[in-house]
Amino acid sequence: MNTQPIIKLSFIVSFLIIPAIGFSQIREEVLNAGKKKNPEVNVKNIEKKKSNPDRYPPAEEASKKESDTLNYTITDVPAASEFQTSQLPPQPLNTDFKESYYNNYAKIGYGTQNTLLGDAYFSYPVDNNLMGIKFSALSTDGPKSKYDWKTFSSNIDAEAFYILKLKTGKLHLATNYIYDRSNYYGLNIPELYATPNINLEQNTQKITFKSDYDLYSNNYLDKASLKAGYWWDKFNSKESFIDVKAKLAKSDENASMMLSGLNFGAEADVLFNYTYTQFGLDTENKYSHITTGFSPVLKISNRGSYLKVGVNIAYNLETEENNSKFFFHPKAEFLFYPVPEFSLYAGVDGGLKLNNISELSIDNPYLFSNQILRPTNTLYNIYAGIKGDISENIKYEAEASFSKAENLLIYMRNSHEILTIPFYLKPYNRLNTFNAVYDDGNIINIKGALHYFWNGDLNLALEGEYNHYDLDNLINAYHLPGFKIGLNGNYKMLDDKLKLGAKLFFAGERKSNYFYYDSDNSSIYEGLTSLSSYFDLNLSASYQLMDRLSIFLNGNNLFGKNYERFQGYKVNGTQVLAGVFVKF
Repeated sequence: MNTQPIIKLSFIVSFLIIPAIGFSQIREEVLNAGKKKNPEVNVKNIEKKKSNPDRYPPAEEASKKESDTLNYTITDVPAASEFQTSQLPPQPLNTDFKESYYNNYAKIGYGTQNTLLGDAYFSYPVDNNLMGIKFSALSTDGPKSKYDWKTFSSNIDAEAFYILKLKTGKLHLATNYIYDRSNYYGLNIPELYATPNINLEQNTQKITFKSDYDLYSNNYLDKASLKAGYWWDKFNSKESFIDVKAKLAKSDENASMMLSGLNFGAEADVLFNYTYTQFGLDTENKYSHITTGFSPVLKISNRGSYLKVGVNIAYNLETEENNSKFFFHPKAEFLFYPVPEFSLYAGVDGGLKLNNISELSIDNPYLFSNQILRPTNTLYNIYAGIKGDISENIKYEAEASFSKAENLLIYMRNSHEILTIPFYLKPYNRLNTFNAVYDDGNIINIKGALHYFWNGDLNLALEGEYNHYDLDNLINAYHLPGFKIGLNGNYKMLDDKLKLGAKLFFAGERKSNYFYYDSDNSSIYEGLTSLSSYFDLNLSASYQLMDRLSIFLNGNNLFGKNYERFQGYKVNGTQVLAGVFVKF
């Protein structure tokens, strides 16, 4: 085997990555311009495939070409799997019934806890383009048997889209509307605050215009996207945002630069973000952020191995505080790919995440509608791992990392209580909401995944993650589990008419503050409690009765534990949902 390219690549690694790590120890204030580390064995971020007949050329262009004397047959060769680890959130299992030979579908189901599910997709071709709508709705009474007051929640997600296939790329336009309705039902002191006909409702709404342009060939510009929207809630809090991103990329596999066997490429992420937030309760805090970023990366590759070296450059302006700052952060990653069964990678990166209320309200719908919003800044994240293909059916990955963060976001119980007279109490001031608090510290993360698939019918994935938080001020990282593990499985049989799915996951013990009432002196105090670890099992099954008609049955939280993801808020116990699915 010719070892000269690998020797040359190793020399470049030692020349470039060691100064980069040294620089990272000097520059600690950094910002990641929207790019998350994503090491992969089969790297295809630089150059797009041009063998996809759906992408290029458009139908009207192809029809203008003269017939050739040669007959070509397009063969669809499946790409090698790019399995990656991902977090397994505790959410209900939703069977996917989409089939490639039907464009449209409608699904409706009903289950315990008065749960109602509706889901539909409709598309219509217009010349060589496509327009359509997507709609989904879910409502449930929640863990009503555990409380004497309302715990219901509902969600509506509707979108209209239009896809244009242009000569140089595909343009996707969409308008999205999301409505979330919930209740602040987690009352720690019901003897004081659970008044008759109690009103605990909160709702949020969001309208977003989205546009993304994906080029068929990444000749300098790979893709670009625009998002602009407006969010508001029941208590007159509101947020508007504009987010523009572009990915530049250029590669030349024939360039050698006197180093035979090495391929060179360059890519860069460019971003602009503007967010304005105004809260409607108490002090009516206002936040305005303008962020611009540029993240160039040089890539050198050889036979699957590669070296990436780059830098994040960003500028962040907080206009309300008249505070601006530049961020510089080196980024580097090296992957050694000697054989498909084993590859080794290591790198350093960092990043800044803007914490917006429109996103936080999805992660925790029980937030008080007036928050302090600070960006979470990961000063550096040093990581290393291994991954590979044990066989054609088994993939694995394991990674360990150490990071240092500023303003790590943590949810704590809110002590907000304006009045104690029950008649004047609002849904949010019964010691039943949360605040976003921040602390600096170090994080150790270890995660791994094992993926098995067989004959296109069976798919199993085992994933686990461990986190240790060492914070400067807080004793505990409230509501963040130290350990979690999940097992996913899907199986098809009877000529794909019967589909089975399963999700089993475990979350370790978490800590939380809470408030309690001392009847001896009629006072309220704050304490510390542990949220128990939990297992959750979801199962699903669907059966195709006819060509266009299927029935499905889902079982969620089958262990029946009303565990608490957030302190005081018990989740639904065992839920069973059944329904029909129609394709057309």
